[in-house]
Amino acid sequence: MAIERMKLLSITGREENIDTFIVKYLLESGLQTENAVKVFEKGWKLTNFQYDATAKDLLKECINILEKYQIPYNKDLEGSNIEKTLEEIHIDIETIKQEFQVVETKIEEKQHAWEEIREKVRILEHTKNLDVNIESLYHLKYLRFRYGKILKENFSKLERSLSDLDAFLLKIEEDEENIWIMCITTKEISAKVDSYLNVFKFERIWIPEELAGNPKFILTQNQNEMQQIGFEIEYNKKDIQTLKDKYKSDLIMLYGQLNLYMKINTVKKFMAHDENGLFYVIGWIPVKELKQILPKLSKEKEIKFVVKNHDEVASIPPTKLRNYKIIQPFETIVKMYGLPNYNELDPTLFVAITAFLLFGFMFGDVGHGLVIFIIGLFMSRKKIAMGPVFQAGGIASMVFGVLYGSIFGNEEIIPAILISPMENIQTMLIYGIAVGIIFIIIAMMLNIRNGIVNKDKKKIFFETNGIAGLLFYITVLVSGVYFLINGKMIASMSVLSVFVVLPLLAIMFKDTISEKLFKNKQVEKTSFVEKVFEIIEILLSFASNTISFVRIAAFAINHVGLCMAIYILANMVNGSANMVITIIGNAIVIVLEGLIVGIQVLRLEYYELFSRFYSGNGKEYKPLKEKI
Repeated sequence: MAIERMKLLSITGREENIDTFIVKYLLESGLQTENAVKVFEKGWKLTNFQYDATAKDLLKECINILEKYQIPYNKDLEGSNIEKTLEEIHIDIETIKQEFQVVETKIEEKQHAWEEIREKVRILEHTKNLDVNIESLYHLKYLRFRYGKILKENFSKLERSLSDLDAFLLKIEEDEENIWIMCITTKEISAKVDSYLNVFKFERIWIPEELAGNPKFILTQNQNEMQQIGFEIEYNKKDIQTLKDKYKSDLIMLYGQLNLYMKINTVKKFMAHDENGLFYVIGWIPVKELKQILPKLSKEKEIKFVVKNHDEVASIPPTKLRNYKIIQPFETIVKMYGLPNYNELDPTLFVAITAFLLFGFMFGDVGHGLVIFIIGLFMSRKKIAMGPVFQAGGIASMVFGVLYGSIFGNEEIIPAILISPMENIQTMLIYGIAVGIIFIIIAMMLNIRNGIVNKDKKKIFFETNGIAGLLFYITVLVSGVYFLINGKMIASMSVLSVFVVLPLLAIMFKDTISEKLFKNKQVEKTSFVEKVFEIIEILLSFASNTISFVRIAAFAINHVGLCMAIYILANMVNGSANMVITIIGNAIVIVLEGLIVGIQVLRLEYYELFSRFYSGNGKEYKPLKEKI
């Protein structure tokens, strides 16, 4: 229904209290900030706040701990009040990290020891049947030994190859594929024996020299040690779980606090400070919210504020539309063209009424409207912005469908209450033009209203869509209609010329007249020829805009004709084919004609109506709570 009224609010306070101030007054406020450095006087030497990455870095560390130890948390969580400083948070995070690190270090050390023992076990696990002291093998003076495994199919070949040499093969253990062996030979031929071993793909396993004793004993000893270390690792892992339980709530609280600080840093980007330790914030705020925040600010001793009206400053307020819920969906159509500026009429109600009537007029059908309404319901449930508009379009189609007596293009089911389009083509065309004339006159009156609000007298009296243009348009229309009905002029030519020629002359010389009457500064002067062509363009515009509304009647008639064609095709076949053609044909009508009619509604709104009273050059209202 209107545009929310705004006030410019500027606030100054001590910089040491800025974080608390932001949380208390700005995070959830409706303040749309302006650049304080540009708005305030240059002599104040204001500068923007430098970005502080401390909170961001600490937040990363906190998230790393939470995710590393799989502590569940709500990513959107944030604190409502400042409970800890960033320095305190840093200390808490470091303390928690160190406690976890101490236990993790123990686990890593024990895991490393376990791996070392596991390697020894891996080496010795196939020597448990070898009855010999391992250290004695490394103290043989004239002999050398090789321990490892070989594929079963290669063992017999190796055994035959070494049979003529001073070498002895001892089979220790075997599985489905490999045989673990020990080869003992003399020192002199050990190199030659190694070459045979390589040929038959012998995989040597080195037994560490520090191992001493019987393999079976060593293996058992190491396995017991592994088991003991495993118990200790599991115990330390329980310590990790204990720490998780201990610090879970603390970490989540710190996460919320850091998210809060991140928002505070975002708000600081829109603020400024000076060398005296003062912060500054300025912006537009709705009057309703201003009335709520001012009593609270008045109680703050360290806070100073100033409130100004939009006409007291050079900055232009943002636009926040304020409409009843039932017409809010039509704001989407308005925003597609552009938001109204602060001193302009909000055309949402006008669009809601005219778009509803235009769509229904062109696409009046109870059945098709019901389908469009159901589609709109589905879109609304899916949170699609145009869903409610589709619902309104469906309702408009159903209303006019009742007036036309049309259900799925069939005009024999219910009688027409108002008119049957196909049977009254000439009347429909007259209705279309009449609707266009009414809408154009309303649009011109809205333009005059905008001129009154903005105190623009030239716009009110002498613009094409001002009083002069409205007087000319109504005079021509009334005279023309009267002549068509009665066959004579409504008044003498001299009288009519006053209401036709004088408005055109006023429009033609509007700049000069405004300069003389209202002391307005004349814009760049235009030649007489250009003014003549401007008048010709205005006359053509009035004519074309009016005639353009014939299309709404044409589409209404076209809808009936298209549906008749579908039923003719359907009646040419029998059985289920008849129903298939009827369903497919109606679906095509809904999609194709619904799309075309929707486009025509937008065209009429934007080009025939909006162009007469609406600029749409406003800037959108985006308060801090939406920016962060």
